[in-house]
Amino acid sequence: MEVLGNYWLRRILARIASTIAFEGQDTRTGMPVMVLKGAQGVPVTAEGVLPLLEETPEAWVLEWPIGAVPLSQYQGVADLERLEQWLRGMARILVALKAQGVSHAPIPELCLVKGKRVWLAGVGLKELSGEPEKALVALARALAGERYPEFGLKELLEGIEAGKEPLEVLFSEASPQVPGSPGQGDTAQDARPLEEPIRPPSSGRKLLSVDPVPGTDDMEATPKASEALLPEDKTPSRPRVIRIEEPEEPPFPVVEPPKPRRRLFLLGLLGGLFLLGLAVSLLRSSSPSPQGYVMEFRTDPPTERAEVFLLEVPEGSRMAPGQLLLTAPGRAEFDQKGVYRLRIRVAGRDPVDYLLEVPGPPLVIKVR
Repeated sequence: MEVLGNYWLRRILARIASTIAFEGQDTRTGMPVMVLKGAQGVPVTAEGVLPLLEETPEAWVLEWPIGAVPLSQYQGVADLERLEQWLRGMARILVALKAQGVSHAPIPELCLVKGKRVWLAGVGLKELSGEPEKALVALARALAGERYPEFGLKELLEGIEAGKEPLEVLFSEASPQVPGSPGQGDTAQDARPLEEPIRPPSSGRKLLSVDPVPGTDDMEATPKASEALLPEDKTPSRPRVIRIEEPEEPPFPVVEPPKPRRRLFLLGLLGGLFLLGLAVSLLRSSSPSPQGYVMEFRTDPPTERAEVFLLEVPEGSRMAPGQLLLTAPGRAEFDQKGVYRLRIRVAGRDPVDYLLEVPGPPLVIKVR
């Protein structure tokens, strides 16, 4: 795995002339980032554009929203209704950038989406300076694939590509709308990119965060918008403990036969051997397995259950990506040292991707 300053460069997203786009991770915070190595140009700050975290002579480092994925994952298989929403959102951002004098030609690898939200990356790169209209139409064809002829925005896109229609037509009142899609009720004059407001978590849906054990320098994968469901001055009540006790005195006299001393000695010896074996087994379970590395997964509160899936493995590992690793709390064995990419799912909550370094301290999955 390549390292650039304080950032791990996990995998290559795209190569654009002399610029290489990486999916990376901040080694100090554990948060995902996008690294544009060899970037040439002036980074642009605007709504709907990935914020710049750090600019060095070697690269630009951009913020990566938690849970967002590159649009290239949907090439040829994108849902047409969701594709309309993404295109309308990108059209708003591109029109606003054009008003600032920035002509940006987006590519699927440098567009991130999460639900209806869409973000553009690399705005200001010399290599991505071009006609946004043609780039947006080409992107729509690549995502729709074989179903592009039945795409609802096909005629509008062809008009935009031919120069007969402006980009504003994608989110104006005259354009057909999909119920619940962004742009409904907006005019062509209001071409500013709009983002969905951040709403506080409702009682019917909770947020999931993954935090390391307190007191360690382990990586964190906690979404910025997560909030605790309980007030700060209140703590969850402890579960009740119901004890069923027997009366100390039996209802009848108990007569016990005398026990020989030899029998007591044997019982004591057997008990000591049992305790010794138990201690040895505990020591073995806490140490790395001779065939791999055992990592402990905990949940907070312990009554919660979380499914942990394996997405990516380091070089040399024989573990198969895509498998269900375990249902936490519990332990899982890894065959190689390195960084593993996991996906954590809890019922009723959005999944969270996490980069786990093996070996390391136990991982606590906090359900808030």
